[in-house]
Formats: sequence, C-alpha cells, structure tokens
Amino acid sequence: MRIEMHGATDMGRVRKNNQDSLFFNAELGLLIVADGIGGRKGGEVASATAVNGIKEAYLNCDSLRHEEVEPFLIKSIDQVNKDIIAKGQASPGLEGMATTLNAILFVGEKAFICHMGDSRTYLYFKQHLWQLTLDHNIENYVERGWLPDGSLAVNPKPGALVRALGLSTQCEVDIYELKLQPGEILLTCSDGLTGMVNDRRILRIIKEYENKLYELPQRLIQEANEAGGQDNVTVVISSIMRG
Repeated sequence: MRIEMHGATDMGRVRKNNQDSLFFNAELGLLIVADGIGGRKGGEVASATAVNGIKEAYLNCDSLRHEEVEPFLIKSIDQVNKDIIAKGQASPGLEGMATTLNAILFVGEKAFICHMGDSRTYLYFKQHLWQLTLDHNIENYVERGWLPDGSLAVNPKPGALVRALGLSTQCEVDIYELKLQPGEILLTCSDGLTGMVNDRRILRIIKEYENKLYELPQRLIQEANEAGGQDNVTVVISSIMRG
C-alpha cells in the first residue's frame, strides 16, 4: 500500500498573518495540521511548536509497531502541550497561546488520527464523504450532554473550543485507528475551509478533482477564499494507493 500526499496553506482574504502550520511527508507517512487559535496571542507560535514537536519526536524515535503508535502519540502530544504552555508562561506576549491539532501517522495498512480542536479529517470513498473527527467545541459538547445546557449562556460562542493544545495542563487527545484500503482519500483541513465551504460543496469538488488530486488543495483553498476567506486555510490530501 502506498500513500500519496498533496497539501497547501494560505493566509485567506482577511487575516494579516497565517497562524496555521503544516507538515506532510508521504515517505515518512506523517502529516500534521495545526491552527493557532484566533483571538489569542501567539497562535502561529503555538501551531508551529505543535507541528515541529510532533515531527521531531517521530524523526527521533525508532520504528513503531502498531501497538506502540498510540502510546507514542499520547506521550509526544503531552510533551508538546507542556512546551506550548511553558513558552507562553516565559513570554508575556505569548501567554495563553493555543492551537488545534489534526495529525495522521500511517503505519502499515492503518492510519492513526490524533485530534484536538476543530481542524478536521474526512474520509472520501466511492463518491461519499464522512467526517471522521468531532469538533471539540461548546455546541457539540452541549448537544451530547458533556456540558450543562447553560454553558452557551456563559460563553455565547457555540464554536468556542473546549479542547486544544495549550488550553490546559490536562491534555486529552482523541486517537482514531482506521484500517485503510486502496481508493480511499483522506482530507485533513483547518476550519478556514469548513467555515467557508459546506460538506456538500467539498464533496462536489473532490469528485471533480479525483483524477488530479495534486490540484485539489489549491482548488479547495480557492473555494474558501471566493466564499470570503475569513480565516487562514490549510488542506492536505492523502490518497491511499496499491503498493
């Protein structure tokens, strides 16, 4: 089985800098998307710290067996969370910085998706699209009974994040294990895409570009910008192919 990756990031039409950070390498079988939380100082520092920390941890570890992947990811992400908090405490200009995280590690015929925040990973297969990750925001938590109904009255922003790197010393990450098959496509993106382009439109564009995936990240970014480009936009496509 072989993985082909294509990705891009863009500042968007409104923001003055890009607080998204991106790394992907098909040979390593690793991709990372991190989106510095808007409204907080140092979002770009937090996202870069997350991406570089996880990348370096993976480059410095020996080969991983399936059963070793989840403990490795939990340990690495916990350390990155500590690093982000420590950097913020050491610099008044960065205090409180935080970032989302959506990273995928491909091992053998499986993908391990680790997720905090509202950056997303989707699965596209046989012209259908499924969102694999759950946005860690107040609205979703209230709907599922994980927060009391009055939470939205206290914080009236439904999209406010409950979980992200840097928000708390207690780092709780979702890890999904997905058995892969040829023909599947994974779309990983920051909310600069999903906040501007609905899932139905994303599906239509993937169908249109299924045979030229190298153009798909820029095409999705273009769509987000044409819809207003209110946020930074990052997109990575991972195509699962026969070896």
